Amino acid sequence: MTGITSAVVLAGGEGRNLRPLTTYQPKPMLPVANRPIIEYVLDALAENGIERVVVVVGHASDRIQTRLGDAYREMELTYVRQPIQLGSGHALQQAEGHVDDDFLVLNGDTIVDADIVERTLERYAATTPAATVAVAHSDTPEEYGVVVCDDGVIADIDEHPVETKGYLVNAGVYAFSTSIFESLDRTDTRNGELHLTDAIAHLDGPVTSVLVNGGWLDPATPWRLLSVTETILTREADVVVATSAHVHNSVVIEGPAIVGPGCEIDAGVVIRGGSCLQANVHVGPGTVIDHSIVFSDTHVDGSVHLCDSIVGTGCEVGAGTVSPGGRADVTLGGKLFADRHVGSVVGDRSVVGPNATLLPGSSVGTHARVGAGVVVSGTVADGMGVMC
Repeated sequence: MTGITSAVVLAGGEGRNLRPLTTYQPKPMLPVANRPIIEYVLDALAENGIERVVVVVGHASDRIQTRLGDAYREMELTYVRQPIQLGSGHALQQAEGHVDDDFLVLNGDTIVDADIVERTLERYAATTPAATVAVAHSDTPEEYGVVVCDDGVIADIDEHPVETKGYLVNAGVYAFSTSIFESLDRTDTRNGELHLTDAIAHLDGPVTSVLVNGGWLDPATPWRLLSVTETILTREADVVVATSAHVHNSVVIEGPAIVGPGCEIDAGVVIRGGSCLQANVHVGPGTVIDHSIVFSDTHVDGSVHLCDSIVGTGCEVGAGTVSPGGRADVTLGGKLFADRHVGSVVGDRSVVGPNATLLPGSSVGTHARVGAGVVVSGTVADGMGVMC
């Protein structure tokens, strides 16, 4: 063990690829198996003896602070604000002065196991490097910071690669000394952002890597939020129904699945594997929820079919509405994701009328309205209505 007892968690990002789900909450607060992503990150730290955590917040910061308070599992939490999101390096700069010895840095929007943190700490202690970075295999390295290693020492990290140099990616777990802040000060911005990986390249001394396989889950897109949720459910639960939920005796729940507190599930409903209903969800008779997530305080009427879909907080989905899963090209944050298997996404406080169809890859923004019988493809913007 290294003796490291402090960590910084970067939790200020907007999660643009997950809009409209992140319009009113940051990505670290999105639910995975009915728990915020950031709690899994903090669990991994608590299980490795971390005592103090600096949480860098920004977008919708009140949601994180209200949920976590000033302590979590006996760890002291301190919040610092990144007023404008100007990159991962800029985010870490906000924590300067709050750590005075070697420390960990973790992304607050990526789930990591305690084992990854432990191995990063051990590697850092064993090699006395300028820094240690956890790396992982990925089938889509172009979507992450690509890492090139030479015998356990990092030769290059590119946070936004034009070409992929390999299939190792940055897993978002680091061990640093306070010299990283000096390196950040002398690192230039790129495209208006200060990248932590650029500052790592300017450190004096070797930067070691630790290869982690498994235990690293990034719900970076709606379909990955669904797949990560299913992975966690399979690992931690079969069928979990809150004691305060009211479930009709004819309801079929195929695990793994969670029904949250205060839910009302009417007769003939089928809830299939990989599904999560948060608190106070009402599901009408004969509805099928298949590999989908429904956020709190949402009403899903009868004879609805949701597949591979996500419905936000405080929504209304009318009777007979269908949201089938299928293949679609999806554009997120200006980037095209071709031929992905996905259903639809409905943002907070939106209303979908009866007998509507939400085609695969469609997105309904926050406070939007879809009329009865309307077929939606593409995007309905925040606050807009499509009535015919």
